[in-house]
Amino acid sequence: MKSIDNPLNEGVAVSKKVNYDVLVEENAVGLFYLENDRVAFSNKAFADVFGVLPSVLVGTSIFDKVRGDDRKLLENGIEALLRGDTDSFSRDLQLKRNEEEDVYFSLHLKVHSRDDNLVQLIGASREATTRVRKSKELVRTQSRFEALYRNIVDGIIVYDCIDEVMIDCNDAAVKILGYKTSQSLLKLNRYEFIPKTSSHFPGMDLHKETKNHSFRVLKGEAFNCPGALMGYGGKEVLVTVNIVPTFNKLGEAFIIFHDITDEILGKRSKKESDKRYRDIFNNSHEAIVYRDLKTGKPIICNKKALDLFGVSTFQEFIDLDRYSFYDDEYADYVLNEALEKGRADLAFWLKKQNGESIRIAGVLIRDVSDPDNPKIISFLRDVTRLHQAQVELNKKNEELKKYIDSNLQLENFAYFASHDLQTPLRSMISFTQLLKSKLKGRLSEEEEEYMQFIISSSKSMRNLINDLLSYSRINTTKINIREINLQTILAKLCIELDSIIQDKKAKIILKHIPEFIRADSTKIKQIFQNLITNAIKFSQEGTSPIVTINCKNNTDHWLFSVKDNGIGIAPEFQDKIFLLFKRLHTSTEYEGTGIGLAMVKKIIEQHEGEIGLESKQGEGACFWFTIKK
Repeated sequence: MKSIDNPLNEGVAVSKKVNYDVLVEENAVGLFYLENDRVAFSNKAFADVFGVLPSVLVGTSIFDKVRGDDRKLLENGIEALLRGDTDSFSRDLQLKRNEEEDVYFSLHLKVHSRDDNLVQLIGASREATTRVRKSKELVRTQSRFEALYRNIVDGIIVYDCIDEVMIDCNDAAVKILGYKTSQSLLKLNRYEFIPKTSSHFPGMDLHKETKNHSFRVLKGEAFNCPGALMGYGGKEVLVTVNIVPTFNKLGEAFIIFHDITDEILGKRSKKESDKRYRDIFNNSHEAIVYRDLKTGKPIICNKKALDLFGVSTFQEFIDLDRYSFYDDEYADYVLNEALEKGRADLAFWLKKQNGESIRIAGVLIRDVSDPDNPKIISFLRDVTRLHQAQVELNKKNEELKKYIDSNLQLENFAYFASHDLQTPLRSMISFTQLLKSKLKGRLSEEEEEYMQFIISSSKSMRNLINDLLSYSRINTTKINIREINLQTILAKLCIELDSIIQDKKAKIILKHIPEFIRADSTKIKQIFQNLITNAIKFSQEGTSPIVTINCKNNTDHWLFSVKDNGIGIAPEFQDKIFLLFKRLHTSTEYEGTGIGLAMVKKIIEQHEGEIGLESKQGEGACFWFTIKK
């Protein structure tokens, strides 16, 4: 190993050697040199870092004095020096002296000499614990303030009042003002994110006001104030603002703002809402009474309540005994029901102060806002006229019920009477025909006419009885609503009516007929059979009947129409044709009993539908009707 008497003072005159030795040994800075990683020399200050004497430190590896990850950093640094990659190494390192305490020292190394086998490193060191701890605390403090700055719910803008430029902003500021990125917001100056005027600050020039704020910042003053900011798209944001100079640069300040838009608008809305409720309370058509259950006395009532109970002042209303207008048993009943269920209906006769009796109806509502002090709100109204109308309606309903019962009895009578008339009528026709046959050739022409008249009238009576029987069966036969194939029913009906169709050279046209509808198949067939036969029957002389059946699909019903080119119906008769036994043509030219259309109307009503007519005399008729889906 190469011997060097004093490597720190190489080339210095021998006369000064003793002074330099003292300087090195007594220096407050730890001075040392290494041969590779081993301590070859140490003054007292450097040995004190490790809590040992210099003689104990010399010969030990510097690596063993460093704790944790810092050892690897030191190893890498010395290897770089040994390889010649660098000429110096400086680092604060954690001392491996006390496992329970973080102790740091600074280490500065430089290459002093180098040969093939040995590299000498000269170094200096100081205790660095206090500085390192303060540095780490500063970093942690900066980190905390950075986290606070970025994550606080209030918006923060760093603004330069001199250059009128926004330097920085946090995420909350971007969000509150409605921008997507901070870059969009940072392009603005105060004239672009502060409105010149605001309806919430009438008569104030906000641009001028914020200019005054800039002067206060230049004075180093911190202050707060209400304000308005302009968000993205011109949206106005109401805020409270704290303005604090940063003291980093003259005119630079934090603008810290809290969004109070909802709070302000909510208060105004509540104020307006309270006014609306007061207006409703005071101007309601119902009497409203707010009553304390503990005292049994009203707390407040509107003027309608005073009028209803026949008093002039609220004090008079307080003095009224609640049992004076309905008995105590009923009062307790409705009150307990309101308390248990939250509400209760009530009705009673009220005898007013002037002696007038009126019928009162209303509802009691339990106020649950204060469970310990229950209150009841009463909504009351004068229903005397309505009560009298109800009494009259009940009488009418009783009369109607009797009428319906008598009608049902009439229908039953019609059914049995018509059924029982069939046998003697058949006998009359049969015996008359038999008598006519037996007396053939012996009757005069006049007697022949009489005999034919008896047979014809009997047949007409039979038709009338059959139609009356069919009509009576409509109500007695239960309607059977189900899905039916209407196209098939109409096709079969046309086949059954083929003889009359051929006889009259009629044409039946079907348009937009749905395949399936929900109806009673037998009764729906009766509707179309009556309307088609009527359309063919009442045709114009010399004209072939054309009957068009159409359907329109509406939201909740089917709209059917049966249109013909027949003789039509005069306007004065159109309201009467659906009446029972109402025939417009009494001549023998058009046969019928006057029951068919009445039967059609009744069937349609059973299907919750309506029927009507559009016609001009001589221009045909169009019957329309609906079937509920």
